Amino acid sequence: MSNVAQDVLWPTDPNVLVRVGMLYVGQGDSSVVIVKDGSGYKSVLIDINRDKEGNHGINIPKLMKDLLRDQDGRLDLFVNTHPHNDHLDDITALSEAVDIHEVWESGHVPGKDDRGSYDELQAVIKKVKKQHGNEAASELAASRTSIPFGDAEIYVLSPATYVKDSIADEEESGRRRRIHEHCGVLRFGKDATWVLFTGDADRTAWEEHITDYHADRLPSQILSAAHHGSRTFFKDDEDDVPYMKALETIDPDYVIISAPKQSESRHGHPHDDAMQLYEDHVGKDNVLHCGANRECYICDIFTDGTYEVRTDTSLVDAYGRDNDEDEETTESKSHAATAAIRVAAPTVATRLDRRPMGNA
Repeated sequence: MSNVAQDVLWPTDPNVLVRVGMLYVGQGDSSVVIVKDGSGYKSVLIDINRDKEGNHGINIPKLMKDLLRDQDGRLDLFVNTHPHNDHLDDITALSEAVDIHEVWESGHVPGKDDRGSYDELQAVIKKVKKQHGNEAASELAASRTSIPFGDAEIYVLSPATYVKDSIADEEESGRRRRIHEHCGVLRFGKDATWVLFTGDADRTAWEEHITDYHADRLPSQILSAAHHGSRTFFKDDEDDVPYMKALETIDPDYVIISAPKQSESRHGHPHDDAMQLYEDHVGKDNVLHCGANRECYICDIFTDGTYEVRTDTSLVDAYGRDNDEDEETTESKSHAATAAIRVAAPTVATRLDRRPMGNA
C-alpha cells in the first residue's frame, strides 16, 4: 500500500520531467525535487528544518522515509544552501531515515549560533563519503554552464568562489553578517521552463554577484522567494529604495514563500513591503504563501515544456509535527486535499502555454 508522501510527490505520469514539492516547515525552508531519469526518477532535498515554534511544520525525515520507501531509501542528493539552523536542522535524523548518496553545501563556516547544525552536517558528510566515496560531497560553486541531472539540468548561480574566499578571510562576526551573500542559488528545469531556489540570498548577493553575471540564466516561471519573503531580497534597510532588477530579470509567473503566518514568525516574515513588490509583479493570486493556510505547493514541469502549480494540504495533515511523532509510516487514505491553482492565460506572446490544471 502506498503512503501519502508517495501519492502526492512521486510522479506516475511519465510526462513529468521535474516535480517540486515546496513544503510547509514553519519558520524555515525545505523542498523536494523529483527529476525524470530515463524510465525512473532521481530525488533531491534542498534544505531541511525541524519546526521548533509549534507551527505544525512537516516532519521531513519521516516524509522522506515514506517517499523513498520503494527506492530502497535512496536520496540521490541533499543540498544545503547555507548552514543556518532553519535550513539545516534535523540533518542527522534525515541521514538516519534515508541513504543520502551525495551532498552539496555552500562551504560557509557559520558562527556559534548555528554551529550545532553545521557540525551535524559535517558528520553526515563524513558518513556519506565513507559509504559512497569522497566525490559524493562537494561545495557549491557558481558556473555559467549547467549540470546534467537525470533528464533535466541544474544551474548553480551562487555562491561564487571569490565571494567564498572573501568571507572566509573575515572574523566570525563578519562571516555571520555576510552569510546570506554566500548563499546557494540553484535553478532546476530544462530549455525554457525553470524553478529557481534562492535560499536566503540577500540584496548584496543579487546586486553585486548574481543578476548581471547570470542574466540569461535567471528567467524562471516559478520563484521560491528569498529569505522567507523578507525584504532583504530587495533592500538592505526598510526605508531603502528597492532593488528590482533581480525580480525583473527572473520575471516569474509564481512566487512561493516558505514562512509561517507573519504573526507566528519571530522575524515578521513575510514582510509586507516585500509581499507588495511580489504582488505588483506577478499579481496577488500568484503569490503563494505556505504558512497562510499551512499547505504545500506542488509544481510540475512536463517534458513538452508546459507546467502547472497546485496546492496540497494532505502532507501537512499527515506529517505535521503535532500529530505524527509516534507513527512509523503514514498510509494513504481517501482524501481530496490536493487542489489545482488556476493559471491565467499567457499575457504576452513569449510566455509558454500552460497545461490545463489538474491533468497531471
